[in-house]
Amino acid sequence: MNKFLMKIVVLLISFFCFLSKVYAAEILQVSSSSVLLIGDHNRTYTVKIACTEVSPDLEERSIIWLRKQLPRHTKVNLKPKGSEDGVLIAKVIPFKSNIDIAEEFINEGLATNKC
Repeated sequence: MNKFLMKIVVLLISFFCFLSKVYAAEILQVSSSSVLLIGDHNRTYTVKIACTEVSPDLEERSIIWLRKQLPRHTKVNLKPKGSEDGVLIAKVIPFKSNIDIAEEFINEGLATNKC
C-alpha cells in the first residue's frame, strides 16, 4: 500500500474512533496494595500497578492510602507494561490528577520503585 493510501486509512480509522462512544476504565475495587479490579463498561480486569513493591509491614497503610486516592468509580487511564499469570501490569493514571499513581505511591514512602 502506498503512503498516501496508508495516511487516508489512518485518518478514517481515527475519525471513526473519535465519533464512537468511548467508555473509560474505572476502579471497581482495591484488592491489595498493588492489585486493582478495573472495569470498562462490559469487562473487568485485574491490574497490578507497575513499578511498585510494597513491604509487608506497609501493606495495610498502603491499601488505605490507595482506597483514598482511587475510590470506587474513579476514572483512570491504563498504560500496559506487560502481564504476569493473566494479570495486566500497567501504569494507572487517574483522570483527575493525570499523574501516575505509582509515582505518588512511591513519593508517599509506601512503596519502592522496582523499575
